[in-house]
Amino acid sequence: MKIALIGMMGSGKTELGRLLAASFGVDFFDLDHLIEERSRMKIAEMFRDFGEEHFRDLEESTLRVLAEGDAPMVLGCGGGVVLRDSSRLVLKERFITVWLDVPVAELLGRLSKEREHRPLLLSDTWETDLKGIFRQREEFYRQTAAIHYRWQQDQPPEESARIIENLIRERAESHQPEARRPAL
Repeated sequence: MKIALIGMMGSGKTELGRLLAASFGVDFFDLDHLIEERSRMKIAEMFRDFGEEHFRDLEESTLRVLAEGDAPMVLGCGGGVVLRDSSRLVLKERFITVWLDVPVAELLGRLSKEREHRPLLLSDTWETDLKGIFRQREEFYRQTAAIHYRWQQDQPPEESARIIENLIRERAESHQPEARRPAL
């Protein structure tokens, strides 16, 4: 089983992804970290030196490599992975994709301490920019996700992971191919 977590930066894809991978007994991969390893560059440097389109090319090719493999996994995707039709299609066809939907007000609080690591949040208008990014991506997340998980205030990550795990198991069980009967 391949599981992909999508959602805005700061939505908890890495933390919840690690918890889910441990529950399912599979490896966790962070798509952004894999891209950095393949390119031997930090994402912020890629954006600065080559632009977002170059990064999205690397993101899409890395996603395809993971999708084509046989290994089960939990994959934490970058927040913008849904911007390309082709990447959304890979996520829909090859993964059980879970949208971690966290309200913008919560994201603002979470991200205020780590802006220097987020290329899209380096401007003085980062709060307005974040709201715009959310509006731009929200429908793409909705279209791509097989499971929509809405974050709950004061819910510990372990509880969120347990709920998501149950939703994934239900989804996987309900989408098992039927056993073929021999023709008589």
